[in-house]
Amino acid sequence: MNPSPPPKVTLPSTRVRDTIIALGLALLVLGFIGYGIRHMAQPVQGNKLTGVVVEKKFVPLKEQMVEFSGRAIKGVKESEGEHILRVKVESEKGRVFEVPVEKSLYDFKKVGDSLTFMRPPSEQR
Repeated sequence: MNPSPPPKVTLPSTRVRDTIIALGLALLVLGFIGYGIRHMAQPVQGNKLTGVVVEKKFVPLKEQMVEFSGRAIKGVKESEGEHILRVKVESEKGRVFEVPVEKSLYDFKKVGDSLTFMRPPSEQR
């Protein structure tokens, strides 16, 4: 005697509902990714300061910067010193910041020019 096969259970079709749920979740995930990318591309605004260059200062420090690759020396650069621009920021109650800059920017800026720079790391918000 063979047992009779179990009766077939038919479920109502849920393809449309499942498709709508999957599309909704995909749009939600893509929305979060788009939101993240959009806000990553914006510059940090709370930590940027703009002021007027009040003094140019050069501190002569003869130093060598040696670059290594494994155990071999990759390159040696000589630095003539540190280029500093003193910048007065009115929004910070007239505070004067010392901003280290590259030589090219140091040569380009003159006293009285405007300069936008990042707030020092110890004071970032």
